[in-house]
Amino acid sequence: MESSFSEIIQKDFRERMKRILLFEPIQELSQKRKSDQNGHPVDMRSLGLFTLLYFYEMKLIRERKTGIAEIIELLQSITVQSYVLNDKQWEVIVREIINVFRPANGKIKAYTFFNWESRKEDSLEFSYIKATDFDVQTNRQYYTLDDDGLELVFATKEYFQEFQLSIHQLMLRKLLEKGEFQGALRQINEMQIDVETIYERLVKLEHEVKRNIVSIETQNRFIQAIDDRNFRLNRENEEFQELKQFVNEMKANYYYQPAQNKEKEAFELLTQIEKELSLVHGQHRALLNQSLILKREVLQAAEESLYYVGIDTFNFDQDITSRIVSTPLPLESMKGILMPFLSLKKKKSWSLLSIFAPHSWSEEEQTTNKNIFAKVADEQQKEKYAKMVRAFYAEIMREMLQMLEGKTDWTLSQFIEKLKELKHPFLDQRLFYSFFILCHQRSPLYAENDWDDEESLHLLDGALEELHGRKLIVKELPDVLSGSDRYEIQNMYLHME
Repeated sequence: MESSFSEIIQKDFRERMKRILLFEPIQELSQKRKSDQNGHPVDMRSLGLFTLLYFYEMKLIRERKTGIAEIIELLQSITVQSYVLNDKQWEVIVREIINVFRPANGKIKAYTFFNWESRKEDSLEFSYIKATDFDVQTNRQYYTLDDDGLELVFATKEYFQEFQLSIHQLMLRKLLEKGEFQGALRQINEMQIDVETIYERLVKLEHEVKRNIVSIETQNRFIQAIDDRNFRLNRENEEFQELKQFVNEMKANYYYQPAQNKEKEAFELLTQIEKELSLVHGQHRALLNQSLILKREVLQAAEESLYYVGIDTFNFDQDITSRIVSTPLPLESMKGILMPFLSLKKKKSWSLLSIFAPHSWSEEEQTTNKNIFAKVADEQQKEKYAKMVRAFYAEIMREMLQMLEGKTDWTLSQFIEKLKELKHPFLDQRLFYSFFILCHQRSPLYAENDWDDEESLHLLDGALEELHGRKLIVKELPDVLSGSDRYEIQNMYLHME
């Protein structure tokens, strides 16, 4: 038993050490002692993290000319109220941060350790920042984030919620550059999931907009969120276009290669990548259109919501009656206050066209009979509908007791899962969910219930008979169930006594 545990603990030791050593540059920066002109210690670790995050943001917007001057400007804006440093001191600090992530000798950072899985010395190499361009005229070196730098940034925060698609686009370009076409196809499949996730978030945001706009501040907050989403979608759309162009260029290069098996297979994979990427790009463009439409709906929903909020919060006694009674106003002012609440002037007159309407010898008797017949017809229709509902409720209770026979405690989710397995039509009918809502309102349920609401008792007659003298207690649970694509209901706990 102990040997099996030791094998489990030592397994993938190199990968675990890679996760630990990934943060070594941050730890190395924390050990450096720097102070500003007032003697306050400078947090080198935070400045190093800010530098990586800045490189990451520049990579997302495809800005390739990022050097020491840009980083100094960023760090100065962040720490303007904390540190007092001149330009020369800032340059020393930023160059030291760059040298920690990318040694000045040009070598890749390497760490050695003892690999307990292979029982021998091992080493890991990391590349956080790499050089891109060099401006000869200004003698400036530009840098960008490398693979390990990206991994370190991702490890500091869950970026996948906000930048998941952008990250996968970056990884797809890396895979294409390395010629790993099978991995690129798998990456496109993950991008397909990302697009579906963005669609679900847009639908959720649309529902929140229509439910929660109660003020101008809330409306502005939603508009800002939608603007941020539109900005992100536009950036992602530009990246899709560049990826498609990059795939076309690679495909053209392979097309003119000698017709060997390896090149032929790569050309076929690139053709498939081009097709799948076009499909995902088309779905993404549809999301961009939907987001623009959503912004217009925010304004419309805000107008409607604010109108109804005004109606609900208006108090006639306080806003009108109290003002008239407590404040002596002249007659002209009284008319101005009351005028919006008075109906338009009406005048009753006889129309000459009424001579063509049907007449009877006894107008009073005809009106009375019409009212009686209409009332009887309405009651018959209502009783017919109640009879149908009563029978349906009884059928639901009978099915539930049969499926969960012998149980005294169960949840609504268990019953719904059994119905889904049987593909039962109950789940597509609204009365199914109304039944459980009514049961929860009238809990506990038993045949001798003395309710004031005779209509509820009338509808549950058949269902109560299925209990055969037992008592059913229904309590709500916090989670929400999805019975079908159209209906959702809160989960419930049922207990039989």
